Amino acid sequence: MLPEELELKQCEQEAQRLAKELEEARELPKRIAREKLDRDNTMPPLERVSEISRLKRHEQEMATRSAIRNLLKTQTRSLLLLLTLIAAVAALIAWGLRLMNG
Repeated sequence: MLPEELELKQCEQEAQRLAKELEEARELPKRIAREKLDRDNTMPPLERVSEISRLKRHEQEMATRSAIRNLLKTQTRSLLLLLTLIAAVAALIAWGLRLMNG
């Protein structure tokens, strides 16, 4: 065989290999979606179901408690800032009255 024929044969083999890889790459998203759907549709063992529901309830309760705690912290901070502002305004008014009375 001539070197050109060998090179042509290698190029054809490489083209076939690349075409096969391209086809596999095109099928990959479909395969991943199918596997995800299968996982989502497969029911876990029954003891796992109760454990998962218990964990979800616990997480929701903790989120609610945390939200209430954060709300109380925020309200306390706001109240302290309001009281500080009122004290500063009262001090400014007293200072202004002293200046006017001489």
